[in-house]
Amino acid sequence: MRSILINPINETIKEVWYDKNKELSRLEWIKDNLSVRTISGIRLDDNGNYLYVDDEGMLLNMNYFFRYTNNDFYVEPVLLAGKGLVVSTDEEGNDIESELTIGDLKPKIEFLGRKALH
Repeated sequence: MRSILINPINETIKEVWYDKNKELSRLEWIKDNLSVRTISGIRLDDNGNYLYVDDEGMLLNMNYFFRYTNNDFYVEPVLLAGKGLVVSTDEEGNDIESELTIGDLKPKIEFLGRKALH
């Protein structure tokens, strides 16, 4: 299953693949790709696209940040800490392969570098 990893540390956006036959569960694979212990999900649009992020990212004194802006969707720009993983969901809320492309995301992502939050 294809997902898109947003990495503000090296300022890259790339495709990553989950193989159901691997030892890691989907949840563990997501946490492993994000290098986190806990995750939160953010709705990106009305088409079932979500962004998983570090649930504890804003608690750290220093972290790498990025801003997500979608002018086609009725949300203000969102400031996020740490890596992000984009997935799509089906009608029942299960993760499915992302419908978005890297080209769709690039104009909506602004990397902000490493900053102190407090």
